[in-house]
Amino acid sequence: MSLEVECDLIRVNNQLCDFSKDGRYFAIAYQTNLLIKSTKKFDTVYSFIFTDIIEYLEWSRSSEFILCVNIKKAIIQVYSIHYPKWKYKLIEGSAGLESVSWSPDSKYILTLSDFNVSNVTHIQNVKSSFHKLYFSPNGNKLAVVISIEGEDNIEIYKTDTWKLNKVSN
Repeated sequence: MSLEVECDLIRVNNQLCDFSKDGRYFAIAYQTNLLIKSTKKFDTVYSFIFTDIIEYLEWSRSSEFILCVNIKKAIIQVYSIHYPKWKYKLIEGSAGLESVSWSPDSKYILTLSDFNVSNVTHIQNVKSSFHKLYFSPNGNKLAVVISIEGEDNIEIYKTDTWKLNKVSN
């Protein structure tokens, strides 16, 4: 009795792959290519071309969008699973780019730069040793460590308005 198994080889560099939050898709980034595969048959359902080498990718919590980033050149592109011809491109410019995250509601892209966290709201004096954003479990609040004249404080922002809610020492 012989058993034949078909196996596909997938090339992944720098762990640039991720399952969508709903588990329906698997994204693989290689150089400037982003492949979206179905998890049922593992066939390619979408293929996107990024403007430069992809250094980071992240699915939105809604699994509708995926962002790709080139940190060194501060380029972010967002692709839609439901509207594959649509894409959004953001270039951060002179502020540089350290990291990118989706907001918990999948409506905002949060960027962390050398100078501040920016979107519509700019948060000044973010402590540089904290390169990750910390959200409450329900996603309603964001906590940021701020350092002013050597003193650290925690600022809490409401994510529905991005307004400062509380400061604690």
